[in-house]
Amino acid sequence: MPANDFKIPDDGGAATSGPASPVTDMSRPELQARAGLYALLARCLESEMDANLLHLFRGPLKETVDELGLDLGEDVMNARAEDVLENLAEEFTALFVAPGGVLPYRSVFETGRLFQTQADQAEAAYKAAGFAFRNVYSGEFSDHVAVMLAFVGRLFERQLAFDEADNASAASACAVQRETFLREQLGPWVIGWSRRARGCALHPFYRTILELTEQVVWEDVSACSDQATLKRLALSNRRRLMRQTADPDFRKASGL
Repeated sequence: MPANDFKIPDDGGAATSGPASPVTDMSRPELQARAGLYALLARCLESEMDANLLHLFRGPLKETVDELGLDLGEDVMNARAEDVLENLAEEFTALFVAPGGVLPYRSVFETGRLFQTQADQAEAAYKAAGFAFRNVYSGEFSDHVAVMLAFVGRLFERQLAFDEADNASAASACAVQRETFLREQLGPWVIGWSRRARGCALHPFYRTILELTEQVVWEDVSACSDQATLKRLALSNRRRLMRQTADPDFRKASGL
């Protein structure tokens, strides 16, 4: 998809001339809802749909899905579970895993290569916040979109915990970490990546999840950024899609 097809708002919506307060005056229910939303988006993008996630959409989240008018696909809500899981697994692999897909790594989006400085930057942010990135399988990297979204969700969650403990300084520090990460690490690429992936998606479920990811991240970035930052981020997200290059020195390690 040509870079000029992106219509990211240059005026940043309702953003003011300066960044918002780090705490952004969010209530406890708002912090809790945001933490849950980022955790859900991360889960949808980290791996294939499984029976537990399908049950979540058909059960506890069904009313919310209906209220928001989210189109997850008629089959997701009503078809035989085995068929839904098989079809979405194929879609997930084609979109995010198989060669020719829209690989969900900041390094690939910005350089065309896996495991570049963008992965180091993400891992450094996790470490600074007291988290450690752990590989589940060989060949995973810390700048995967799902890991980055989950990190933002955990910072919302931690901010809420400090707020409930009446520790205003610690809550504010969490907000600063979260907003810095949004501006500097998620903001420069995830909008453009989401739009490209959405353009390749065939199933309504992934089209909807990717559109929601784009909207949620841009909304939160806009709330804590000035106009100049938003314009810079809009241009960054419009970058041309990088062709993934071969690196003869890169190998994935397999263990016994």
